[in-house]
Amino acid sequence: MSESLGLLGVLVLWGALGLVPWCVALLAGRGRGALVALPLSFAAGVAAGALVPALGMKDATGFVVSLGAAMLGVAVVSAGVVGRTLREQSG
Repeated sequence: MSESLGLLGVLVLWGALGLVPWCVALLAGRGRGALVALPLSFAAGVAAGALVPALGMKDATGFVVSLGAAMLGVAVVSAGVVGRTLREQSG
């Protein structure tokens, strides 16, 4: 039971850390495309964070690296979705 709660907590942490780059994309794009990017960003944060332990880094260093990977994954997805939306709206 406690192992399941720990895993759920890590998944929520990866998703919540993903909100930081999403908020930057929200402000940079003035809100355009950010609503579409939100669920994709959450999924990207969880996927990028989960990729690190799947590749074998299961210690404390791997945990810290997974947090950075989650933020990086969200930054890439958020920037891509917001950028695409802005290009579509401009012409």
